[in-house]
Amino acid sequence: MRTFAIFFFLLALPALACSTPSIPFIQAPASPTPEPLTVQSVDTLSLLAPAYAVRLQPGETVPGTRLTYVGRSGDAYEVSIDGQTASKQSGDSFFWSGVIAPGVFANYNLRLTTSLFGGLPVGGPVELIVLFPEPVEVESTEGLDTRFHFSNLLLDYKIPAGSFVPGTTLIFEGVETQGAGDQGNKLARFNGFNGYPYLAVGDSLVWSGRLRDNVVVRYNLRTITFDEERIHLIGTGDLWIMN
Repeated sequence: MRTFAIFFFLLALPALACSTPSIPFIQAPASPTPEPLTVQSVDTLSLLAPAYAVRLQPGETVPGTRLTYVGRSGDAYEVSIDGQTASKQSGDSFFWSGVIAPGVFANYNLRLTTSLFGGLPVGGPVELIVLFPEPVEVESTEGLDTRFHFSNLLLDYKIPAGSFVPGTTLIFEGVETQGAGDQGNKLARFNGFNGYPYLAVGDSLVWSGRLRDNVVVRYNLRTITFDEERIHLIGTGDLWIMN
């Protein structure tokens, strides 16, 4: 009898599954309502200055760091890194990482270069990491009380449809065709800024905004390719850190 009851129960399972909505103690979960994208929710924004350069005189420090040129001794350069002295030659590393302003961390991957006209030239890439950015568009970057300025930031973004351009309020929404027939023009549609919201391949996209109270950026991008799923933007940028 017990074997027959189990067999009957197994046969009844498909019917029970099909009739689930009518069973009072089983409720189908409600479909969640998606919320519109209103702010960019990221913990960090990484920007690269690939060719940062500065020429130091004895006693001077790379701005914002603890990299100091002490003086020259024969063919060697005496430097100080985080308070520790070192003897370096042309081509040697001059690395430092740390906080350069509230909410801004930087990796300086610099090297000493040959000095021909006095002073000590150093250069290399600098990675800037802005913590908890909250982008807000601004009309102008003129008249800033600037402590640090990083120019020619390298920007290369492939943005999925429905996503933000990193560090901006701009959302790539998709593609629209303007005009009829085969001669219709395909345009990328954006949201999140004032002005004409459409871009064709090759068009420029300029955006300025405040990432934090003390950090302002300006992007000068250009559309390379796009389709319904993503857009490819490349260009340069500037970042200012206020006093």
